[in-house]
Formats: sequence, C-alpha cells, structure tokens
Amino acid sequence: MAGQSSSDADHPDSPPAEVDIATASPLSMDVIIDSKKDDFDNSQERRNTMTTSNVSDNNLSTSLEPELNGILPEPSGDSVPSDGDGDGGTNGERAGRRVSYANSVTSVCSSTQNTRTTRSSRKNSSTSMGGIWGDFTRRSSLWEVDSLASMDEQERFSCKDCLLEQAASAGRWCVSTLTTAFSKPSILVPSLLLYVVLVVCGVLIVYGFDNATAESRKQTAISVAEQTDLFFVRVLENAFIPLFTMSMFIQELPVFHDLDLMVGERCDATLDPLNCTESTSAPPMPGKEATHRDLSGLFNTTEGRQIQRKFDTIASGIKENSGLGKALINIQLAPKGVVSMLYPMVNCEDFVGNPRVEEGFCLNNTGAWGHDLLNDPNRVAIAEATVPADGVVTAGPLPVIQGGEVFIARLRVNMDPNEGHTMVVNNITYPCWGFVVVLLDWATLKEQSDIYKEFENEKMQFKLTRTDVKDGVESVKSIAESANSELCAAENVTLDLDTGDNGWVISVCYDDGFSPNYKVWAYPVVFVGSFIFMILMMLVLVSKSQLESILLRLMPPRAIKKLRKGETIIEKYDMVTIFFSDIVGYTKMSSEMTPQEVMKMLNDLYSRFDVEAAKHGIFKVETIGDAYIAVAGCPKKCSGPEAAQKMALFALDAMKIVSDYQTDDGLNVCIRAGLASGPCVAGVIGTALPKYTLFGDTVNFAARMEQTSEKMKIQISPATQRMLLDAPDYDFVCEERRDNTGELGVEVKGKGRQYTYWVKSAHKMEASPKTDKMTPVQTNENGMVDTLDESEEKV
Repeated sequence: MAGQSSSDADHPDSPPAEVDIATASPLSMDVIIDSKKDDFDNSQERRNTMTTSNVSDNNLSTSLEPELNGILPEPSGDSVPSDGDGDGGTNGERAGRRVSYANSVTSVCSSTQNTRTTRSSRKNSSTSMGGIWGDFTRRSSLWEVDSLASMDEQERFSCKDCLLEQAASAGRWCVSTLTTAFSKPSILVPSLLLYVVLVVCGVLIVYGFDNATAESRKQTAISVAEQTDLFFVRVLENAFIPLFTMSMFIQELPVFHDLDLMVGERCDATLDPLNCTESTSAPPMPGKEATHRDLSGLFNTTEGRQIQRKFDTIASGIKENSGLGKALINIQLAPKGVVSMLYPMVNCEDFVGNPRVEEGFCLNNTGAWGHDLLNDPNRVAIAEATVPADGVVTAGPLPVIQGGEVFIARLRVNMDPNEGHTMVVNNITYPCWGFVVVLLDWATLKEQSDIYKEFENEKMQFKLTRTDVKDGVESVKSIAESANSELCAAENVTLDLDTGDNGWVISVCYDDGFSPNYKVWAYPVVFVGSFIFMILMMLVLVSKSQLESILLRLMPPRAIKKLRKGETIIEKYDMVTIFFSDIVGYTKMSSEMTPQEVMKMLNDLYSRFDVEAAKHGIFKVETIGDAYIAVAGCPKKCSGPEAAQKMALFALDAMKIVSDYQTDDGLNVCIRAGLASGPCVAGVIGTALPKYTLFGDTVNFAARMEQTSEKMKIQISPATQRMLLDAPDYDFVCEERRDNTGELGVEVKGKGRQYTYWVKSAHKMEASPKTDKMTPVQTNENGMVDTLDESEEKV
C-alpha cells in the first residue's frame, strides 16, 4: 500500500482472524505486541535481503584483509583491494549505525519501501564494512559499546569524575528542593512559622533559665555574705564578754576604784603654770605631750606595781576563757581616757603561725602606754563617742601604734560621780570612770572566719568595706577583699553587716557573673537549632509534596484518596477519546542503537508529548515501549465532543513535534497515531505497583486505529469523527480513508472493515459579535491565527 509504514507493508488485504473484543478487556501488552511483531517480521525480511546481497560480494575476504590482520588465514592467490571503508573503530561503528538507521527510516518513509530498502541495504553493506564480515565486525563493535554501557559507573569514571558527578547531583537536588519550597506557600509558611515559634520558645526558655540561675546565684551569694556577717557578729558578741567582765571587776574591786583619780584631769604646766604646778595629775609625756601622759610616777611605785599585777592576773584569766583564742590580743584599762594598763604588754604568742602577718611578728604595746585617747586627733572621735554611749562602741579595723590592724571595742565604766568619778566631753560632764578596751587582731579574725576559703570554694569574689565619717565627710575604705574583687564593681549583691558602728558593707559576686556561662552559646544554639529543625521540616514537606506530585502524575487525585482508604478503584466513563501512537520502524531503529540512545530518544520525544498533554488537558495513561497512550474525558470528565477535540488537537501537535524532532545523530523520526471514542472503565488492579489503567473495547479499537494507520498520519474511528463534527471550538478537516482501489475504510483485526478517517488540520472558530455565529479561524505556518473572510468560506 503506497505510503504505508514498514510495519504495515505486509498487511494482507484479506481480513485477519476474528478476535472477540466485544466485552471490556484491559489495556495490556497484547495489542502492542501484535504491532511490534509485524514490525519485527518486516525488519527481519529486510535483514535477510541485505545478508543475501552482501554474501554475493566477490571482494569478501580481500576487503577485510587489512582489518582482520591475521585473524583469518591468509588467502591464496591474488586479492583485489576493497574500496570499502576498513575502519572498524568506534567512529566507523557509529557512522555505520547512522547510515543503516538513516536508510531504514528513509525506506520506511518511502512509498516504494521494498525496492529502496534492498538497494540501500546492499549499497550500505558494500561501501561501509565490506559485506557480511563487515556486518559481523560492526556487530562485534556494537557489542563492545553495549558492554561498556553495562559497566558499573565506578568502573567507567575516575574518582574525580564521581565526585564531580555527586556534587552536581547534590546541586541539582538543592535547586529542586529550594524551588519546590519557595514556590509553595504551604511549605514555606509553616516552615517559617515553626522557625519563629522555636526561636521564641527557645529564647524564652533560655531567658527563664538565665533569670532563675542568676536569682539562685544571688541567693547563694547573699547566704554566704550572711554567714560572714553571723561570724563577725558572734566574734563581737564574744568580745563583749571580756569588756563586761572587766568592767565588773573595776566596779567591785577597790584597788581599781581610784585609778581615774590618780590619773586625774589633763594639766599642762607649760600652758597653765598657775593651776598645774601643784597638780597631782599625770603630766604630759615628754616628747609626746599632745597624745600621751606620763604614768611612770603612778605605776612605778609599790602600790602601782601591785595594781598592775592584779590587773594582769584578772586580764589573763579573762583572755583565756573568752573563747576568742588568738584573736583577742590585748585588754586595756583607760581611766580618764588614758591607757594605763595593758595585757599583755608584748604579745608574740598569738601571732605564731599566722599566715596573715610576718613571721616573728610581736605586738609591742609599750608605745600605747599613757595614750591619751581624748587628746589624740586620730582617736578623739571614737573616745568621745564611747563616754556617752550606753553600750559597747566598736571601731575598725584601724592601724594602731603597736603595728598591724585591730578591731577595737570599748565599754564605758560608770561610777559614782559624787566620789569624783566624772569625765567632761564637749563641755558635758558624765558619771564615768573611763572605759575598758579590747583589741581584736583583724588578720586573725579573717583567718578564723574562713572568709577567703569560703568565697573561693563558691567561686565568688568579695569586697568588705567600712565607712568612716570625719568632719562630716564620709570615706569608704576596704578592710578585706579577694584577689579579683574588682569584678564586683560591675555586678554584685551587697549586704550591710551588723558588726560595727562605722557601716560595714560586703559586696559579693561570681567570677563569671550571676548569669550562667551557657547564656553565651545558648542563644546561638537556639537560632541554629531552630533553623535546622525548620530545614528538616521543610525537607519533609518538600519530600511529601514531591511524592504527592509524582502520585498525581501517575493517577488522579480521586484514585489516590481511595487507595489511601484501601478502597477498590472502579470508575465508569460514558464517552472518552483514547490516543495510541508508536514509532515507525522502531524495531529496526532499536537494533541499530544502544539501549541508552533509545532511552534518551524516547525520553526527549515523549517529554515533549507530556508538555502538550498538560497543555490540552488530557491524561497520559502510560508508555509501553515506543507506544504512547493518552485519554481525554478521563479522569476529568467532559462531553464527548470536547474530549475528541482535545485529543485531536493533541494528536496534531504531536505530529508537529515529531516532524521537527531529530535525534542526536541528526536523524528524523516518524510516528503513526490512532484515535477512538467510546465508553470505558478505569481503575487500579492489585496492590503491588498499582497503576491507573483503562479497560474496554474502546481501548482495543484505539490500538487497532494506530496499528492500521500510516506514517505521520492520524487515523480516527467513525465515532471520533462524529464527535469532531460537534467540536465546540474547532472545525476539523477530516478525510475518508481509501485503499489503492479506492474502496472506503480499512480492515481492522477483530472488527472487520471499518470506515475510518484521517485528521488533516483544525481551524479555530470565533463567535461573531453581530450574529453570534462561529467563524472558522485557521492557523498559518507560523502558528498565528488567520480568520477566513466570507468569500473564502463560500469557496
């Protein structure tokens, strides 16, 4: 039949054996296999013709002698050099395949295919590879190419190539993921919301833990400071006992009653010679007239030494039983405010082994003997504060004449003023004998308090200060501090201690502040962790979206929902239009190409078909080998004419795509197509590898329309032609099919003779604004719409 495809060249004119397809039958490989079998038989016949022609070549062995080069035995006699191409390498193989495939396609697309196939095959064989041995050599090389194609990827590429390929693959994955994520608000918005929620929650949690930890540390610091306060309060309370005890002895023992009278009021003969010449008061000490009184005339006597011994005995017992240990370094009596008796006069024992003082240090109190506290500018304030006070007056720690720093506690001793026991302070007379003084070594007190060790164990810093007031001006002085106490200047807790009359304040802080160390890295971790969780969620959503997208490409949403529920999928459609197409000469083509080349060609071509299918709103059912199957009106239902219109337009566009398509070798491809309209049933069979499939006689009829079609033509069934007559938007030009004898129709396997049509073109119709009449519109060769005028319509 003129113009028929290679697979149709041997179709008999008589009807084939009848096959019962009246009942609904599933779309399967049977129909496709019948078509491919015809292609294979015709191709095999052509190959046998080529082989016969090649065997007859007289230059068989001589044309391959340079190529075989010892593989065959050397021929006897003279040989004639062959003018064929002796290159058996890869380029020769590929060129041979191209020529053979080009001849095959040319022969398929030619109206005189049998004659041209034989002539082209003979010419190709004699000029390219040298007869049958050339064909054998070409097939061996092809086997090597196929073997190379089947090798493992790691064997074919170097490590560098593999790494580059992996990097490129990772890059493509990243681009695809980001494109999907940013193109769908359903992915981007939840991911960003999750990030914001995680960041806010994380920041609040870290902030809460930070505040809780800081508050806990502050409470710990205050607790340690309070323990320090309690220690010094206990020390002072213990210091009060010697004061009160000594005060009672003075009041009860007559030997001490008149000490204040013996010392007397201060009287300087140089300043007041009339009143002080005959005074019995202790005079100023030569060389220290302003601050000391000379008591040698009072205590260097027998009575004075007895009083001193009595005092030493009492003071020694008080010191030993005070509970202050080495911290109580001196007990003094100061009648009239003049230090007259001291125990011990020189104290070395209490400083042995004290790490806070120099080794061998002794407290020598001889310099304090005769110290007139009310006339010493450095002590007058404390002395004047002690006389009118009702209780113990404390001060210090202060540097003393004896050396070192001491904590001073004084208690006024009250006696009967009628007996002359009075003291005048700021022109006010008080019934006061004088006062008792105890000195506490500040270095020893700090050592006993374990203040340094306590804060060091808690990894804290501290600074203990006192506030002195002199001439109405306050001055703050540090009396104890840790090595890095300057850290407390930025952040600290303070506590006023109940230990002195001059405002003790302790400031406490941690080495690393009250806020925990983890705050420095906790906030970055929150942001980074939230970002990671956002990315993970985004990847999950992207993966889900991509899987759903793939599922939607495989089957309709309704089918997917039913599959998820475990329901059986059976859908009935009253009128659909089904499209079948395959590639003319595919069997020969695939034998001349590697599987990779075939796959690439089919993927390139049918990917373009997929774009057109989406454009026209039809559903791609599947591809089986080189067959492309699609349906209109299913699964999205529409009217019969509309479905036929969509499918016919798709078929025309598919033909346009194929006519413009070329393989990588520059060869053209031809297809044939068939359309049939009618009812069908769609559904999914089985549970493993579920596939949305069509069932019914319409499916088989569409396949027969494709099988009996011709190259680069679209054959449609009578039902489809009737549907196209009622197409809503296009006028289709359809031509009746006739055989060589002019008889209408074509014999269809299982159907008998059917009156089919060729779809030639389509013209879009537009509604007239005045008459609402549909006006045919056709597209020109550039794809633009041309409107036919009335004269053209009449013609």
